Amino acid sequence: MEGKNSTATAPDSKEADSRVSGKKPVGVQAFIGTFGANVLIQACTIVQGILVARMLGPQGRGELAAVTLWPTVFGSFGVAGIYIALGRIAAQINCFAQFAALIRSGIVFALLTSSISAAVCYVAVPWLLPASEGELVWMAKFFILVIPFQRLVMNLNSIDQGRGDFRQFNRIRSIMNPTYVLLLFLLWLAGFRTVFGCVAAMLAANAAPVMVWFFTAASKYSFRGPLYSLTDIFKQSIPFSLAGIFYEVYLHIDKALMLWFLGTRDLGIYTVALAASSVVGSVTLSAGMVSFTLGAQADYKCGFEVLAKTFRISLLLWVLLGGGLSLVMPWVLPLVYGSDFTDAVLPARLLIAASAFAGLGNMLEQAIRGQGRAYIGIEGRTGGLAVLLMFSFLLVKKFQIIGFCLASILGQLTYLLLILWMTNQHYEVQGIGSYMPRWADLQTIFCKLFKEKQAESR
Repeated sequence: MEGKNSTATAPDSKEADSRVSGKKPVGVQAFIGTFGANVLIQACTIVQGILVARMLGPQGRGELAAVTLWPTVFGSFGVAGIYIALGRIAAQINCFAQFAALIRSGIVFALLTSSISAAVCYVAVPWLLPASEGELVWMAKFFILVIPFQRLVMNLNSIDQGRGDFRQFNRIRSIMNPTYVLLLFLLWLAGFRTVFGCVAAMLAANAAPVMVWFFTAASKYSFRGPLYSLTDIFKQSIPFSLAGIFYEVYLHIDKALMLWFLGTRDLGIYTVALAASSVVGSVTLSAGMVSFTLGAQADYKCGFEVLAKTFRISLLLWVLLGGGLSLVMPWVLPLVYGSDFTDAVLPARLLIAASAFAGLGNMLEQAIRGQGRAYIGIEGRTGGLAVLLMFSFLLVKKFQIIGFCLASILGQLTYLLLILWMTNQHYEVQGIGSYMPRWADLQTIFCKLFKEKQAESR
């Protein structure tokens, strides 16, 4: 790859020793570290959800979701392909000079693409929010400032992920949510409990990991020097960009539909229900992040056994933890979020199933995307989105938010089944027996967790 990217072969003084970064081995420790970071993020997400819900109530919570929706969507448009390409390239190079050049290229792409997305979002926001929510437009335009921070974090973290440096990857990921919780707590104490206060706190929290990354990286890399071939990165990103745009639409379409169909109050109820139902989502989120790296580092169509085992363990944990969560939801949700959100209990219980299907499907998708199959996301999510839209129109008018939750379950189940089928096609296996949990899977994860704790104690 050095010959193909000659622009990265003239390292500056910080790279003159031609150190070899090397791909870091990805084992159980990477999964456990990523899982631990996701548990922290999930815990902070729960706490921030509680604080926001109690600060703003259902109406205000829905307004906050509406304000942040479109800047978040546009912040992810286009960058998906870039950060995946950066991650895949990082998994394949060993030269320190090229690794540093790749970082500089990631920064350049983040700044260029964020400028374009921010401009388009600024023009589009007034048209994308319902006319009844016109007073929220100025706050949505203010929140557009988050886009450059999102782009930088996604690009730089993807490079660390692709390289297998999960310690740095998880360290940076674990900054934003605790910062947001701290700022919300300060707003609570100060009595500044408004939608704009929460928006400003979220913007500041998104800036925090970017500043920390640059501060810690300044001693290792020079930000002046040759770039990794921008043309090569862009070419590799094109198919992933197309898939990424579709992914972002799929990821946020539920909130957009809720906003247009039922308004901000029901959007607030739905947002709390979705947050409550996703508290065990760190299981499949961790697996998906590690699976992408394993897929990128493995030979083409290799590594199915590890992927299938990860899927089985994730499914087992979803059944156990999700089932327990469903049982306690009627008592826990009103106690935690407040009695104003009692209407969110049944939607939250229903959305546990939808979250499980989505998480398991995403884990398989990430592994195959790491193998270079960019369009599997489009192929898998098209069916799920079609089912979601069809049943939303059929059920929402009569059953309101409950109908939308049922449509979400059917849509995510369709997505999972399609991804399972495409995973079998990619790895050339048959049937679903490899995905069914076994007693040995439960024994394996507990044994390895115990061994890791023993190793740490030494």
